[in-house]
Amino acid sequence: MAIRSLDEIQYIRSYRDLNVDFKNNPITKDIYAVKNQNAIVQAIKNIVQTRFGERLMQPTIGCSVYEMLFEPLDVFSGIELQSRITTAISNYENRIEIIEMQVSIIEDDDTVLIDMTYRIIGEPNVLTNQFVLERPTN
Repeated sequence: MAIRSLDEIQYIRSYRDLNVDFKNNPITKDIYAVKNQNAIVQAIKNIVQTRFGERLMQPTIGCSVYEMLFEPLDVFSGIELQSRITTAISNYENRIEIIEMQVSIIEDDDTVLIDMTYRIIGEPNVLTNQFVLERPTN
């Protein structure tokens, strides 16, 4: 029996989620699905952007980052944001393992830039995702 290296192993785990934009296929009229890495990126953003109590019948799912965006943004609030995001993702997204997260505060724009490096459980690839949190205008 031949021994396969990690590069030769094909991973069969697949993830599918509904596209949150609810765009549909013009021919079949079905809602597009997002797959694999895109499904996980969408799920991460959904977890971070969901406020506690916002999901019907699931009031404990969410992340309390938007409340902090109205506070003065400094190094300490960046550390607290990183802690809250890491906790929320660890609690609600069991398909990934966070390797590193950096939170950068852009004071002039009142925005927070989040760089996250993670690995999908069961796969050798390390992925990077970047997203921005901004204070709501209204």
